[in-house]
Amino acid sequence: MKDNFTYEKLTPMLKHYVDVKNNFKDALLLYRVGDFYETFFDDAIITSKALGLTLTGKECGHEKKAPMCGVPHHVIDNYVNKLVKKGYKVALCDQVEDSKQAKGLVKRAITRVITPGTITDMESLENRENNYLLSIFQNSFGLSLSYCDISTGAIFTIELKGSDDFVAKQSIDQIEKINPSEIIINEDYKLGELSRYLNQNTNIYINYIDNRGQYEKSIETIINHLGDDKLSKIKNKRLSIVSLANLLDYIYKFYDDNLKHINNIEVLEISNFLELEANTRTNLELHRNLNNNTKDDTVLRILDQADTVMGSRIINEWLERPLIDIEKINRRLDIVEFFYENPIESQNISNFLDDIYDLERLIGKISYKRANARDMISLKNSLKNIPNLKSYLENIDDENIKNLGINLPNVIDLYEILEKAIVDEPPISITEGGIIKAGFDNNLDELKNESTNALEKLSQYEISEREKTGIKNYKIVFNKNNGYSIEITKSNIDKVPDSYIRKQTLKNQERYTTESLEKLSHLILGGKDKVNDLEYQIFNNIRDIILNKTLMLQSLAKMIANLDGLNTLARVAISNNYVRPELTNDSEIIIKDGRHPVIEKNLKENEFIANDTEIGDKNNIIQIITGPNMAGKSTYMRQMAIIIILAQMGSFVPASYAKIGICDKVFTRIGASDNISKGESTFMLEMNEVSNILKNATSKSFVILDEVGRGTSSDDGLSIAMALVEYISKKKQFKTVFATHFHELTILENELENVFNLKIEILKENDNLVFLRKIKRGKSNRSYGIEVAKLSGLPDEVITNAQKFMEKLDTGDVFNLDKSSDIKDTLLQINDDKINNIKEISANININELTPIEAINKLNTLVERINEL
Repeated sequence: MKDNFTYEKLTPMLKHYVDVKNNFKDALLLYRVGDFYETFFDDAIITSKALGLTLTGKECGHEKKAPMCGVPHHVIDNYVNKLVKKGYKVALCDQVEDSKQAKGLVKRAITRVITPGTITDMESLENRENNYLLSIFQNSFGLSLSYCDISTGAIFTIELKGSDDFVAKQSIDQIEKINPSEIIINEDYKLGELSRYLNQNTNIYINYIDNRGQYEKSIETIINHLGDDKLSKIKNKRLSIVSLANLLDYIYKFYDDNLKHINNIEVLEISNFLELEANTRTNLELHRNLNNNTKDDTVLRILDQADTVMGSRIINEWLERPLIDIEKINRRLDIVEFFYENPIESQNISNFLDDIYDLERLIGKISYKRANARDMISLKNSLKNIPNLKSYLENIDDENIKNLGINLPNVIDLYEILEKAIVDEPPISITEGGIIKAGFDNNLDELKNESTNALEKLSQYEISEREKTGIKNYKIVFNKNNGYSIEITKSNIDKVPDSYIRKQTLKNQERYTTESLEKLSHLILGGKDKVNDLEYQIFNNIRDIILNKTLMLQSLAKMIANLDGLNTLARVAISNNYVRPELTNDSEIIIKDGRHPVIEKNLKENEFIANDTEIGDKNNIIQIITGPNMAGKSTYMRQMAIIIILAQMGSFVPASYAKIGICDKVFTRIGASDNISKGESTFMLEMNEVSNILKNATSKSFVILDEVGRGTSSDDGLSIAMALVEYISKKKQFKTVFATHFHELTILENELENVFNLKIEILKENDNLVFLRKIKRGKSNRSYGIEVAKLSGLPDEVITNAQKFMEKLDTGDVFNLDKSSDIKDTLLQINDDKINNIKEISANININELTPIEAINKLNTLVERINEL
């Protein structure tokens, strides 16, 4: 404590505050005092600044008051979540006994600790995104990631095994997909690459825990919270058992009862999904754009037109993890196609879904016992149209849709309970009455009648006493602290009967009570307390009824999410003129009139130039694309990858026809920047990414390579690019689209049987370029860099001089030096050395043993040496 507040002199309450705070030094402690949560000392100063609240003071046993800052208890979630979003951990210390029955200081204890991954307040969460708490456990056998959105109850686990490099890379890719707000990780983990990643991501709240892999204890934890049947799903995954147990321990640290909405484990096998690395997802701008890291101008923004937040989250999930099982993909596509071909039914279903709230998070809030009566109204309104939706789906003439209707649970009984029990516009508080409708509970109605009668008697008593005393402004007032009092102005004190008992003296009036008033007050207040207590009890009973239906409600939420997601994909397909893709297990990909879904939305109608794609047969595995910058190479490559991803997530695609051979992985090597923290240059980073692709891509993969080799000298870069194409052609044979300004690469079409040349069609008039943005067979002989530079607005003098230098380069006459005889002698000596070097190189060449690529490289080296003469 600052300002020399001595512990021994503090009041008993503040001593207790300090004692609790000492056990939670890394958190801001909010301490319940009456109707407020208060912070004191240093925490009060921090809280007042963070929330923009007034800093006050409290008598504390010292001459100087202790700094104090507080917030009302009924809006505590709003303030807590503001603090958490600012990077603070918050501990709530609540009163755990009735203050009326307490002898001395009311007992208090920590009931919640809130961190970024444990927020449950719906108003403070991004409703259309999951808020994941991630647990990582790593040892010499591998690594496991278990993660949970505690606001919805969804739990997933993944286990990774292999070399340290593989596990580190895969774990980082999974973290990028999960996008957690908080991570728990064993402090003795040993993966340097993962450590660097976590240290760089300062926006993720990280907890390092002391965990040595206590396997038996972990099994016990899982059984206690999820049951034997759930443990059996991961019985052969020892790493997942530990990471999941750590996760559950963290979630349940301050909860004695099991949270009913956290009741299942979904085991993810990364081999069941199309693998999309972090670089790929970033380069293709699937979820965040490269400009400002928002959802604007992303594939997700195009797709997410869902009616419910649950539908939005499942579309995001499908885009994160596209499928590779054709049967599962086609099941999604069948339903999307039905809605696509039946827009009236699609719109009717959209109307049904429009009034459904976030069922997943409502269930979670009820499970955490933090739901109020307004949440119950939201649940009621969400259930209202489910019976009509169920009936509507059951009567649609399509087997898949009909089955959706049949499987929707019957919620009529639950809806009727909520309709009969909860008032239409309830207060926020659930302990102060006013939430249960008349007629729902006979005992409650009787208590309310008694309370009403007592209030009527009080009104009659006030009128009677006013007449008896002759005091015209005689009135009975109520004060929360003092109860009911008779208030008499000082000018009328002489008229006060002797039987009146003085209660309180104010500036301009006196307050009194009488035996009759005390009896009425007892009836009213006692009756009100009984009413409030009974309403609270009834509310809790209703909550328990709902909790007993948790599995049914979660099943309903999942079905609504799937229905909304598939219906949304159909609406997106209709509005954007997408078609159903044909999925095959062949390697060939054929796309007619393919388009980039984001770029075409940002252009005027008919401005986007569509292009065809054919790749993957044995003579067409690698496509080398040449052409100017800004002509559309990058857009073309990206749209191919995005169309594959959309098809495999179960969406229609932007094309007039698409036949997609299922891919297992999509890689992109597009652009680069220095990674200073790792000591990597642009070129080194580029080579690392290419190396990763060569190690992990298979013959079922699709790869985009953009300008590989341009980060070093032309000779080195060209050699690397040629060797790379040859390696892919002969060894890996994965589908590759390679955009390049190395026009020399185009000769490989004649040397390698599966290489195919494409070019961007342009029209050059005088010195002006017109980008036609059309892909066609063939090769470009120039990059037209000067012409593109001219379009950028460079000064005419620069453009003119650049053209002059280009002419000299074409003739080999860049510089014309007036050399002195000494310089000439030196150059002659250098040339002699170079000639000898050329002779040495040529003497060691055995033409009959060279591969085509090796011959090209040797020839290239000889040409370089000759040009140096």
